[in-house]
Amino acid sequence: MIERLDRYRIEGKLGEGAMADVYRAHDPEIGRTVAIKVLKPEFASNADIGSRFLREARAAGALSHANIATIYDVGEADGIAYIAMELVDGRPLDRWIAANGRIPHERTLHLALQLAQALGYAHSMGIVHRDVKPSNILISEDGKTVKLLDFGVARMGDADPSALERTQVGQLVGTPRYMSPEQALGLPVDARSDLFSLGAVFYEMTTGKPAFPGGELAVLAIQIAQGKVTPIGEVTTDCPPGFRAVIDRLLAKKPEQRYADGTALAQVLEREVNDAREGGAISRGLSLRFKVPIALFLVTALALAACVSVILHRQQQALETMAAATGNSIAAFITGNAAVTIAENAGMPSAQQDWTALQAFVTTAAQDDAMRGIVVADADGTIRASSNPQLIGRRYQSHDAEDAILEQPDRRVTNVSEADGGGMRFVHPVNYAGVRFGTVDLVLKRDALNAALSTSKALFAGLSAAVMAVVLLIGYLSGAFVARPLRRLRKALDEMTAGDLTTRISHQRRDEVGEAFDAFNRAASTAEVRSASTSKPSDTAVLATRIAA
Repeated sequence: MIERLDRYRIEGKLGEGAMADVYRAHDPEIGRTVAIKVLKPEFASNADIGSRFLREARAAGALSHANIATIYDVGEADGIAYIAMELVDGRPLDRWIAANGRIPHERTLHLALQLAQALGYAHSMGIVHRDVKPSNILISEDGKTVKLLDFGVARMGDADPSALERTQVGQLVGTPRYMSPEQALGLPVDARSDLFSLGAVFYEMTTGKPAFPGGELAVLAIQIAQGKVTPIGEVTTDCPPGFRAVIDRLLAKKPEQRYADGTALAQVLEREVNDAREGGAISRGLSLRFKVPIALFLVTALALAACVSVILHRQQQALETMAAATGNSIAAFITGNAAVTIAENAGMPSAQQDWTALQAFVTTAAQDDAMRGIVVADADGTIRASSNPQLIGRRYQSHDAEDAILEQPDRRVTNVSEADGGGMRFVHPVNYAGVRFGTVDLVLKRDALNAALSTSKALFAGLSAAVMAVVLLIGYLSGAFVARPLRRLRKALDEMTAGDLTTRISHQRRDEVGEAFDAFNRAASTAEVRSASTSKPSDTAVLATRIAA
């Protein structure tokens, strides 16, 4: 094994191809690990091959793309031509497929788009790969990213036909499997030849099997010429029809029947990726007559729930504010009547104090249906009057733990929990001549407030139900309105598929559906014209002879 090549220190062999070996190497000048590709000895002695190797590698070195392995350096040392390139962390696609089987179509679409974008960029730079195959595609360990290798290197096979002959046994046998018909015939190739090879790669990624499984070159020649490719639908059922059509077009025998270049292919694949993303987000198996109303129902339900919640919350706040104003008025009235009595008793000995009048007033006030309880305490915190006689003479207990509705320096309104009987509590100070002589604590029932809130909830519930019923009806009718022309279009497509190219859709629509009908009619007319023409037979014998030679 080579230990050193120019300034690069060889660390080990990574693999070998038909015409070159690949080594892991270290560049001490910049401290970078690279992959070094060197021509095999039997090719290194051929000056033409060596010069083309270096020339085309330099051309490929101008490529800078996320999905193309970057070429860092090209040179020659001790008569050995080499290419120093990016060392990609991953496995060749052929090994990946051999280990994991076919790739799920969602991931295949994303990887296919990356490869198409890489080729599109190269084609825009005037570079044709000419050797697109799984072994020249590295896939990351997570299976989400690919890198395309060996731009320009495939041109070596054109320099010396005998070279192909000398290396076909065991080494180059895989390359013809991905050749386009025109490439195998030795005819001029362009970007469309790369696309044929890419189609064969996509087929293998999707099915886990080669598009052209023949082992002998002559067998491969016939398969490539006649297009004997097993339909993808017979191998796997989860490949989208759109992507199947893309692969079929890529594998067309005539270059003009394929896409123009990688950029055109990338545009189509981008639509396929978007369609797959959108299709995965929508439930399958339901008619549009049901999908549309369900979608409208869910969106409307969420919007109504949010709006009703906000409205009810604000209404509750407004009703509580009104109730608080009423309760404060009652509490102020009781406080005003109790103030004189409490102030008079405050200056007397306890034996001379008289709370009879205050208790009578509290008893009378407590008879109101809206009242749940009243407590009047003096400045010392002793309860002097109460709607519950058992509390008279006890210490007044504050209720600071209750949820506050309104809190001011001289008064407080709180919610009483249902465990404590429920209601709204109003706590006011008893002031006389600027001096505080006690506290009034009264609780009003929430029955009227709760009844108003319940009535609002019932009204909103009924209104929401009516709205949702209307939405469901509109959604169903809208879905049916859309589904009907789609069924007509599907029927027309089925008729054309069955061979009736004279079918047309008559309509007077001036909307997008009408445009779709017009597009179908144009497609049917074009198909009818093309079906009347005959295609020239391919020269299978010449192709087989040329590949096998």
